[in-house]
Amino acid sequence: MRVPDLGSLIADVQARRMALDATGSYFVTDIDAAHAEDFAKSILLMSIPRRSQRDQPITVYINSGGGSVGDGLAMMEMINRMRRRFDVRIDTVVLGYAYSMGAIVSQAGDHRSIGRFGTLMLHSTQWILSGEDERIFKDYQQLSEHYQHTVAELFARRTAYRDEAWWRRFIWSGRERFLGPDECLQLGLVDEILEPANLPVGTSKPPSPKQEPPTPV
Repeated sequence: MRVPDLGSLIADVQARRMALDATGSYFVTDIDAAHAEDFAKSILLMSIPRRSQRDQPITVYINSGGGSVGDGLAMMEMINRMRRRFDVRIDTVVLGYAYSMGAIVSQAGDHRSIGRFGTLMLHSTQWILSGEDERIFKDYQQLSEHYQHTVAELFARRTAYRDEAWWRRFIWSGRERFLGPDECLQLGLVDEILEPANLPVGTSKPPSPKQEPPTPV
């Protein structure tokens, strides 16, 4: 088996990335510091040539199990900043699933859509902490309250469905809220459900003729 040339592989990846940038497409999977930085740089490069050309939207495809709250909010801030600075349209599309912070990032789109087979999930913030009592029970409690207020207010404003207090109770209920496309549309979490096109549909078969038992000879 021929060992692939590393230089060729890198060149192929770069060419594919340039092609995606040219078409205005970005795919979100992990949400952490490295991916948030890459996202910010890519969205900037896509926005500059699309200044005031809202008929050429950037599309952010999300297939994510979630990640860091701070990094996810940074990605949303970048979308908002590019929208204000360059007057571009940035849409979000959920592919398969967008859980936790992935679901929150999806709300930043001008037009938010989800496939018929997609799922969103919202749940309470998860923390792994160590340190002094004051930091854990006071400082991080204050940060948690800040995140709850920020996210609940975001959902209330973006969905125009219920108020901040309702969304706070809904998300921080101690449950994992798995939501199908119809529920997402009802709650105002998406603007459109993308139905599958040309999906083969099975046809019902006529009932088999009833066979009479053989006549004894």
